[in-house]
Amino acid sequence: MTQIAFDEILRRLTEAEAQFVVIGGLALGARGVVRATKDVDVVIASGPANLKRVAEVAVAAGGHVQQGDALLGRLDVVQGLDGVPSYEELRSRASEAEVLGVSVAVCSVEDLRAMKRAAGRTRDLADLEDLEAALSPPPND
Repeated sequence: MTQIAFDEILRRLTEAEAQFVVIGGLALGARGVVRATKDVDVVIASGPANLKRVAEVAVAAGGHVQQGDALLGRLDVVQGLDGVPSYEELRSRASEAEVLGVSVAVCSVEDLRAMKRAAGRTRDLADLEDLEAALSPPPND
């Protein structure tokens, strides 16, 4: 399978009118944290029509739907994990932001913090520190 760029994944989902909220590394980037990420993490609406749209994007991009998490190889659909709110909860608090040139719904800072705390891995804890630094006002010189 050909690897598709993150911006292309977001663009294809948006053009298909898929309902999703960006979380994870790209959400950190939208909040001012600069760090590499290996995939696009999203939470999607679980209705049949939306699931079909997301699956069609995966197939059209040369990817495949896997049992569990991943679509398109670089797209992780995160659903039902401990500490990850439902699409409806995330969407109600999300804001629109430009991510890699594509306007998308990005989870709120509060939800991002809570998900990072719940995951609790070393990378997530470092992300929390970086997020706080990015959101802090610059010191007065």
